[in-house]
Amino acid sequence: MRIFVFILLSFFSITLFGQTFSESDIKKLANQVNEQLRGMDIGNGITARGCLSIGRTLIYQYDVPSYWEPPVNIKEEVIGNLKTAGAAKTYFLYDINVDFYYYKGNSLVKKVSVKSNEFSTYNFELGEYISIKDHVKSKDVNLKLKVPQGWEVKEGDRPNIVKKFTKDGNTYLILIKDNMTFFSRSESKEFLSNESFVNEFVEESSSFMKNLEVIDKSVVTIDTYPSVTFKVRGKVERSGITIPMIMRCWVVFYEDKIVFLQSMGIDNPEFRALEQLYFLITNSVIFPDQYN
Repeated sequence: MRIFVFILLSFFSITLFGQTFSESDIKKLANQVNEQLRGMDIGNGITARGCLSIGRTLIYQYDVPSYWEPPVNIKEEVIGNLKTAGAAKTYFLYDINVDFYYYKGNSLVKKVSVKSNEFSTYNFELGEYISIKDHVKSKDVNLKLKVPQGWEVKEGDRPNIVKKFTKDGNTYLILIKDNMTFFSRSESKEFLSNESFVNEFVEESSSFMKNLEVIDKSVVTIDTYPSVTFKVRGKVERSGITIPMIMRCWVVFYEDKIVFLQSMGIDNPEFRALEQLYFLITNSVIFPDQYN
């Protein structure tokens, strides 16, 4: 188990480097780990040779005794142990592959290669539907969508926020506002065909952010209703602390209401990893009244 202490060293080193991790950073990390790992007795006759990197791959090398035989499911054991140690999530988020080389003398007898995506600790499975029908903040909008497994469902803590799903500081919420008047779907489509209108709407909807950067925006359809989706990043001040934030938002123009399906988190690789889940949640949205 002592090897995992050094894998966790990798974790702490990565967090110090910031939000991106280049091949040069991986090389520096490998050199740092190599200095502390080389020659260490791992146990069961296994000794660490050291650590190096090639491109985006960290390579841990070990000398094993002549009687050593690799477990049949060694790769699964390696991945499981890394997840337990807490390092797998970091390797996944920062797109770092990890190889383990096992030597008997000068002969490589076993190589275990784990791609960064195999370290994913995220569950992208959706659970049961939740409905906001007759909710005190729903403004008579009847909407249902699926909750991601393992996420907590909470009541909104602001006047227009109906529900929110949270996990580990990440949030997906349902926010509903009154529109100026009733708009049919064809009228909403016409509004959204105007690029200036869309640009102004995105900027206004993100006005709580400073140093706003619009990453992307497009007109889409959510359960037959005209909608716009956009992704922005900026800085948000909370209690005197400025935090870099990123947001992916879907806005549904629903008759005389505007429905915001909003995901937000700290601007880091974790948000980008979870964006796939946010798309799945939004894709599950149903407005049942249109089918009556």
